[in-house]
Amino acid sequence: MPIPVALAAILKPLLGNGLNLLSNAVVAKGKDWVEKKLGVELKPDMTAAEIIQLKQAEMEHEEELMRIKLETNKLDLQELDMMFKDTSDARDREATIATSKEAPLLNKIVTPVLALAITVLTFILFSIVMFDESPVEPTRKDILIYILGALTAIVTQVIAYYFGSSTGSKEKSEEIRRMMGGK
Repeated sequence: MPIPVALAAILKPLLGNGLNLLSNAVVAKGKDWVEKKLGVELKPDMTAAEIIQLKQAEMEHEEELMRIKLETNKLDLQELDMMFKDTSDARDREATIATSKEAPLLNKIVTPVLALAITVLTFILFSIVMFDESPVEPTRKDILIYILGALTAIVTQVIAYYFGSSTGSKEKSEEIRRMMGGK
């Protein structure tokens, strides 16, 4: 989720002065919540005295700010775990279909054939764009860049699906489970 510009202007001096816990609380709970809870005013153009006041407030409320940081980390880990489960489920489904005696041949090969076709056709298109000596019309330049970017993203996902670090994903999933209490 992108950070709003007004909030980014406040986060910049906080992070620049080592107020990481305070910055995390602003992102997690909001500027108003932090100002009310800590009794401080957060603004983009803070003086040195105001920064010192914020550092003192951060130290005084360190336990609460650490709790917020831990909650944020836990939510991030849960989101990451869900993404790993989603990838794992897709790979498990594919393996089940590929090894099933009842599944028709079309069901067994459609995903790998589509992945191969997307990859090959994307590389052909990149080759045409790179080695074609005719200039790209200025009116078509932006759409060409957009299409090439979208194709790059799609091929990256295909490659990651088939050749991604399954071992790394498994290790990360195990680490997440361990950090979440062995669930």
